[in-house]
Amino acid sequence: MNRKQTVIALGLALVLAVGCTSPQIINSNPEQDKIQIVGEIERATPTPTAETASIETVVTPAPTEAPTPEPTAAPTEAPTPEPTEEPTPEPTAEPTPTPEPDRTKAEAFCDEALALLDAPYHRGGTEKETGFDPGGFVYYCLNRAGVKVRHKTSKGYSEMTDWQMVESMDDLEVGDLCFYRTPGNDAVNCVTIYLGDGLMIYPSSGEGKVITTKSNSNYWKEAFVFARRVF
Repeated sequence: MNRKQTVIALGLALVLAVGCTSPQIINSNPEQDKIQIVGEIERATPTPTAETASIETVVTPAPTEAPTPEPTAAPTEAPTPEPTEEPTPEPTAEPTPTPEPDRTKAEAFCDEALALLDAPYHRGGTEKETGFDPGGFVYYCLNRAGVKVRHKTSKGYSEMTDWQMVESMDDLEVGDLCFYRTPGNDAVNCVTIYLGDGLMIYPSSGEGKVITTKSNSNYWKEAFVFARRVF
């Protein structure tokens, strides 16, 4: 085989080796020691070797984005409560004051008694002309002062519980009725009208007439039981 034939044979062998699908000889110059091959050459895919086949392909998962948090609504301010009006407290009823004793009536009562000064003493008497005993004297003066009462004895008037009791002579006021139990008696047997300033008036059996006397003498202090306030 001459040189030319040898070159052609080598070219064909090379084409077959690289997988040329349609080899074409474009130019062959006998005077040149080379050939030109024009065409598509497919590269042979290398057969995977045992070494490469055994390599485990590790697939790294693509990084996932963290989920975007849902936007939270901005906290709304609690509505400012409307100012409530304080309830107007009900007016509390003022306590009813205890009425003061009507000193005008008490003084009028004492004036009626003083007008009878020196009137005669008369047991059981209730009239100015005939005279009085202590019970009749109080009965007459009270009715004249506008306090309508029945005729009673000194003991009977001491039992009038509608009238305030005064237990001490130190608390006496004008117009109070003072009750006594004189020596030799087991119960109240005398009533006087207190005029104020330690002075009282009553019909005296010993004097035989209406007199005034000091209430703070030892005699009356020892005989004092209690008093009652009519006015």
